[in-house]
Amino acid sequence: AVEMVKKTPAYKNRLRALELERSGGIKGAEKPSLWGLLGVRSILLPYTLDKLHLWHACWFWRYKVKKAPYSWEDASYLTQRSPGAPANNWRNLDEATKDDLVKRQLWVKSNMEGYDRRCGENRSVEDN
Repeated sequence: AVEMVKKTPAYKNRLRALELERSGGIKGAEKPSLWGLLGVRSILLPYTLDKLHLWHACWFWRYKVKKAPYSWEDASYLTQRSPGAPANNWRNLDEATKDDLVKRQLWVKSNMEGYDRRCGENRSVEDN
């Protein structure tokens, strides 16, 4: 029975993982140097900046020039950013809550202030 277990792929993979762990990592792999990382980053910087500029230009054209209504994804992004909450908090909300917050258009300052007032009133009622 032990010999049959030794022939299974799962056992062989576990054995390889233990050997790698004992030997201190993958053989032949070197830690990247700081200069190497900076070199790669400096090569990728123009590409990253171009993508960012293109995104901003598309956003400006779509929503400022053409005055198109926000898509749900874009409205969701604006809603997530408006209170300054971390992206993790937004991801952990259920879909019904996200939909409710997006429908309230919290990226509009007056809507956000009204929502904050209502939440503050609810908290003060709960505290009493």
